[in-house]
Amino acid sequence: MNILVIKQTSLGDVLHSTVHIRAIKRRFPGSHLTLLTAASSADIYRNNPRVDELILYERRKRRWLREPLRAARHFCAVLARVRARRYDLAFDLQGLARSVVFLYAARAGKKFVKGNWPRLDGFRDRSLHAIKEMDGVLARAGIAPGENEHENDGAAMEWFGGEDERRHIGEWLARANPKQLPLLVCSPFSRWASKDWPLANYMETAAQLTAGGDFAAVFCGDAAARARIAAALPRAPNLHNLAGELTLAQFAELVGRARLLLGGDSFPMHLACARGVPVVALFAPTDEARTGPPPGARATLLRAPGCARCDRRNCRRRCLKKLPVEAVLAAVRAELARPRPIEA
Repeated sequence: MNILVIKQTSLGDVLHSTVHIRAIKRRFPGSHLTLLTAASSADIYRNNPRVDELILYERRKRRWLREPLRAARHFCAVLARVRARRYDLAFDLQGLARSVVFLYAARAGKKFVKGNWPRLDGFRDRSLHAIKEMDGVLARAGIAPGENEHENDGAAMEWFGGEDERRHIGEWLARANPKQLPLLVCSPFSRWASKDWPLANYMETAAQLTAGGDFAAVFCGDAAARARIAAALPRAPNLHNLAGELTLAQFAELVGRARLLLGGDSFPMHLACARGVPVVALFAPTDEARTGPPPGARATLLRAPGCARCDRRNCRRRCLKKLPVEAVLAAVRAELARPRPIEA
């Protein structure tokens, strides 16, 4: 069988889909599975043995505005690759116009989509967690998670790393953390300003946790975050700034070696759940029932007091400012006091 799966963005949602890629492969173990995803998400699946072919598409609004001909050629090239093969089944686990266009164009016997689209077999239930909603799409094709598949949803997500990343992070840890102190990974920034706890609060939390020499903390983020973190980071031997220095795969390897991750509703939270690393997750505008740590993940969730879950990228209330450092410190210390999770 030939099967097409479309899941472009965002990083956390693409990581969720590893659960469903595995379910499809278990149902059709001899199938050729093609995944269409964003180039920025490729590392999530580059070493995944369940994916036989990757088609990468990067849709950037700025590129369409600045270089419309180049962007159009890229779109047409990706569309041609999608249509080059006949598929028995095709799934769009994204359900947005920018992804459904490829599902409509695919030469497939049966097509399934997240959402409600003309002439497509769809499923939509916004009350469900994102993973469970994609389960519903697969169920339309008679594919159910395997026995005990979701007994621990956090661990059900998969990450397959590479030897280069393991070596790179191992060498960095040997230099930066020679005493092999338990590592706290802090991820202070997301794509939504309304999801971000103040950077100064992260710094105070990390400084207090590392002051006794029992833990080390590393701050991560993209290149744009590096200068902001560097300006705020106290000078201390157990505080480190790796923002902008790691690839996605290297960051995943670092998270996999952490004792705990502290962050908001963003990809690092989901990645830690996939790696079986405990999480203290800070929530304000988004609904944790849909986008939070999956059931079964080892996670402590803290909500901003009085937040109405407005789901706004730039909410002026910035509810997370009301979440005190003391509450976060207490949650982190409580988790650190628990026994370390058993590595898979």
